Amino acid sequence: MTVDVNTAFIIARRDNGSFFASTNLNLDFKVDHEATSFDVKQGCAEILNVLTNDELANIIVTKLAQSSQTEGEKAASSIRQALSDKGIL
Repeated sequence: MTVDVNTAFIIARRDNGSFFASTNLNLDFKVDHEATSFDVKQGCAEILNVLTNDELANIIVTKLAQSSQTEGEKAASSIRQALSDKGIL
């Protein structure tokens, strides 16, 4: 059966219970049982949680880098001004 879609991906649960998402639709799966609605909900929730946590981590790292950069720039400016005030620069 062919279904026309705009895009597609797969969420699957490994034997160890962890879920993963893939855009590779050519993976060869050995499926133990048909997915239940609980499997679908749990898999989607876990993948969303992983993506959200990754996004949050990236936001935090970016903010920390910006904050450090801003503080460093402020310190450098203060030092430049102090040296200039003393006639050293």
